[in-house]
Amino acid sequence: MRHPIFVVLLGTALVAGAAVGDSGLLVESYGKLMLVRPDGAERVLSDSTNSAALSPDGQTLAFTTSSQVLSIMSVAGGPPKQMMKLPAESHFGQIGWMKDGRSLLYEGKDGHLFIISTSQAGSIPRDLGPWYQGFSVSPDGSSVVHAVNSPVTGLEVLDISTGRRTMIHKTGKVVWNAKFSPDGQWIAYEMTFREPPRTKNDEPDCTPPSIGLRLYWMRTQADTAVTISAAPRDWNNVKSFNWSPDSKRLALTVGTTDCDYPGSANGVFMTLVDQKSQIRVSAGDMSLEPVFSPDGTELVFIDFSDTPAKLIRYDIATGNRTLFRRGSETDNFYHLLDWK
Repeated sequence: MRHPIFVVLLGTALVAGAAVGDSGLLVESYGKLMLVRPDGAERVLSDSTNSAALSPDGQTLAFTTSSQVLSIMSVAGGPPKQMMKLPAESHFGQIGWMKDGRSLLYEGKDGHLFIISTSQAGSIPRDLGPWYQGFSVSPDGSSVVHAVNSPVTGLEVLDISTGRRTMIHKTGKVVWNAKFSPDGQWIAYEMTFREPPRTKNDEPDCTPPSIGLRLYWMRTQADTAVTISAAPRDWNNVKSFNWSPDSKRLALTVGTTDCDYPGSANGVFMTLVDQKSQIRVSAGDMSLEPVFSPDGTELVFIDFSDTPAKLIRYDIATGNRTLFRRGSETDNFYHLLDWK
């Protein structure tokens, strides 16, 4: 198992003040949730959340709190609207919006997946059944994919309207973090390709498995490994990835396999889906979490080669890197959540 250091374990206060029509990068820094606009200006949306997601139009924020409450609020400010509160023994997993922006998906009670309308007060969530880990909604909003590891390993797709589940691909190895491409033609997912070495005399070893990225093509059912040839030889562990809006590229964090996260060295890379063109986007040895701009012309990633952390903007056409935002003494690390 990987053990991310970007854990958001916070409280409940919300801060109003974003202007109508704001768009930007949703960023968490030690619990504070911020919207960072393209000019680097920052607006605090919340000082206390567990997880968060922007609606497809970027105007509404969904978030959960340590008291296990799921709420929504306008990024323009105003009071939050409570959608669901879980029993004390339950907790929320991933949350996310449906493509029409009128419903939310969330992992909730008993590890099930639920869908709830946000347009009507007092909406009753629909239980979609047991869920393994995370989810990604198809572009047409009709289905959801997740990576499953029990009783078999692979990719399972759930038809939301009928509840029918289909195991579309079996792997035989542990899988993680499946994501539809924006055009729905591909599913990118992470898979364990090397287990940690066995120790002598059952001595404990904290080394995690090494994770690779794979692409499953929906049309042909072909499955291929993504190999980043531009990375140093010992940088073979994929730690995050995101699709470009046009589905032609993937941006990845690739680095060393270490006991802790993010580990001793990481870089940001970009590859075409056919892997015929690959580039190293970052310059330092501690760069991670790339996300594409909504129009696909830029990337932003975290540079933590020194403190405080920086958000770096990368222009895909020119290859220029510029400072997007620099952290402060109090906000000296970032976790990138979304860009709308």
